[in-house]
Amino acid sequence: MAKSTTFQTKTNSAVTIGTEVTMGTATLAAGVTLQMPVTDYSFSEVASHSLGVAPFRMGGGSAQSDDMVRAQRHDRMYEISMTFMASDKAIDRICLTLFGDGNTPNALIGSMPAATTYTHGVASIVPVTLHFEDSDPDSTTASGGGLDTHFISCMCTSFSLAGDIGSDGGMVMGTATFVTGYAPVLSALTFSGGTHVFNTSHTNFFNMHDLSKTEINSGSAEDLVLYGFELNIERSVSRIGFDTAANGFRPHGYVVGGYEATGSLTVKRDAELKDAITFADTAEPVCAIDLDTTVFQIQAPKAILDTASINFDDDGWKTVIPFRCTYDGAATSNTVVSIGTAA
Repeated sequence: MAKSTTFQTKTNSAVTIGTEVTMGTATLAAGVTLQMPVTDYSFSEVASHSLGVAPFRMGGGSAQSDDMVRAQRHDRMYEISMTFMASDKAIDRICLTLFGDGNTPNALIGSMPAATTYTHGVASIVPVTLHFEDSDPDSTTASGGGLDTHFISCMCTSFSLAGDIGSDGGMVMGTATFVTGYAPVLSALTFSGGTHVFNTSHTNFFNMHDLSKTEINSGSAEDLVLYGFELNIERSVSRIGFDTAANGFRPHGYVVGGYEATGSLTVKRDAELKDAITFADTAEPVCAIDLDTTVFQIQAPKAILDTASINFDDDGWKTVIPFRCTYDGAATSNTVVSIGTAA
């Protein structure tokens, strides 16, 4: 065959999250979708497998025959990652698919997740379809080929928010990572007739310059000069079983693990900082963290501080405070961390 002239770029490739009705069935063209305000993304190549290798035979030579190496597809998991501007709609949607609360204050609580297993063919709105416009290798954005890639029944494994007052205009950026055991579908798909929210609807964004409260409270509120922060929420997702090759080795289901919520604050090293991180040797370093723009708000009511470190910067020393979010053990209904997106 002659060399192909098709190619793809990210320039005009929109990324959409679709709400599924049944696990293993993609979001319909007339379904519920949200176009994400992405700045970057990546996904696994469509043709995916690993090589399984048998051990060498004793006395049988030191090379490998084709019988000793086989392609394995029964356990494959495709990974998809997207980085996006932290709008209210984008944050709400990722929180919904990661821990099941998509309404402000988007609270991760001690009893989550509500379900730990998901089964192929069973109704569920937790797995999502991720759609990448003009990303089929047969498509080219130069000619408007219109051939897309969508990943079915993706499970969110992590969500991070990060802001730096000196980068990206102070815009807080989100990164979400997903996995799926279903082979990607390469076909044209135009969403119409349903509920579709497009990029033009993202108008409220989380920005470091809008923060009016940056506090750590372990008995008294310490007002910190915040240069940057990071919040990470993670869980494991594993596939269960596999169907035949004719069905793309689709999984029988997924099992999910528990949540870990960690983060860090980078602040000016001063008297307020000293009081915020200094505890008696007989006390646990437990505090409440509150970052608030009056619209967007991150609260960790039972954060436990880890050992801080110093950045000896020319524009003034700064301290990095790592923390782990926990909930008050008096009840599993208590909040681990919440991410508010409305006043």
